[in-house]
Amino acid sequence: MNQPLRQPAPAPRAAPPQRHARRKALRASRLLLPAALLALSVGPALLAFISAAPQADAWLERHIADKHVVHVYRNHVSPVEELRPLAPLPDLKEWWPVERFYSRFERWFSDHLGWRTLMIRAKNELDYRLFNSSTRVYFGADGELYGRNLIDNEMPATERLLAEPARAQAVYDGVLAFNAQLQAQGVTMLLVAPIQKQYYTRERLPSFAPQVPDDSHFLALYQRLKSAPGLHFIDVKRHLDDNRGKFPLFYKQDFHWTDLTAMVVAADVTDTIAGMEGSALRWRHPLEADYQPFVGSEARFAARLNLKEQVIEPQLKRTWTPRHHDIQAAPGSGWEFSTDVLDDPALLPSTCMYGNSFSDGMLRAGLTEHFRQFHKLSRGLMPPQVPALLQGRCRYLIVQILDIQSGHWAALAPTP
Repeated sequence: MNQPLRQPAPAPRAAPPQRHARRKALRASRLLLPAALLALSVGPALLAFISAAPQADAWLERHIADKHVVHVYRNHVSPVEELRPLAPLPDLKEWWPVERFYSRFERWFSDHLGWRTLMIRAKNELDYRLFNSSTRVYFGADGELYGRNLIDNEMPATERLLAEPARAQAVYDGVLAFNAQLQAQGVTMLLVAPIQKQYYTRERLPSFAPQVPDDSHFLALYQRLKSAPGLHFIDVKRHLDDNRGKFPLFYKQDFHWTDLTAMVVAADVTDTIAGMEGSALRWRHPLEADYQPFVGSEARFAARLNLKEQVIEPQLKRTWTPRHHDIQAAPGSGWEFSTDVLDDPALLPSTCMYGNSFSDGMLRAGLTEHFRQFHKLSRGLMPPQVPALLQGRCRYLIVQILDIQSGHWAALAPTP
């Protein structure tokens, strides 16, 4: 049977030029997203590696530091304050074992990624604008800021330390033993124990933030130390209670007491020492405030992108001319500075101070000007390290320990 002849298949029609162009554009558009992601990832990586090379970083500083975009970036995106040191770049000589080297490299890369500061600040600004929240601070009423680490971790640590009666007794006994050790060296201690502003601003805390109990374990210890025989205890809480409503006790955007409060406490310390010396000298500096824009530690730690929102806070007005000159101590000596000696018999005898940033406010209030010589111990020391360093330098030692310094209180407790 004759088979029908097959018809040849028609030749494919050429796509119209317009359709061909659209296909090319579609294929090209599919590459845009990967290309953008690559650029966004390569850019920060290059910036991270450039920052690790001092020569490259110096070259960039010389050639682009005067550019407008660099000025704008640096003025609006300052480095983020962190509670830890950033991871260092691992040494290539320590490449073995590989997995450990890679882990250290990954930590360094994460801490130094280009535009990291901008991304952190932008994220924090969005959290604040959209949700009025932050992973770093609590935003309270009336512009009050509270550090989350302080409220969530540091204050509870002290409460846990003192929750057990035996442990609280050990801390109490340790403070008295520390005082007796100093007395045996011919040194009289004055203990200053500031408390946190949450005790005085409870109503401004967010409802979801941990609250400070009225019957806190630290306040119980505070009352016991206040009544301890032979202990010269400066009643900070009394000054806070007496001056509440007269002037701001604490900064709104900082966890420190204001320098006005620090002056009141410094005056009490000075007058107490003068009384023990039988001296007619009393605190000389007037309490005057100058209200100025102020960016506190909590505001800086919040790491928002908008740094121009400043709050007016009280600053202590210096109405005196300092007579002392501070001489910085050698690193690692256990001291921060010593003043020169003033040959003025009306002044109080040589005195030392051990404390942290709260004691700095007392120094700014002019505490040293009431003594012939003044020495500041390193804040990096633990209390048991202090007596051995005095070496007859001081007749009096001002010890300032915060309520949240649980490690310092624990270090004073005698070991079983």
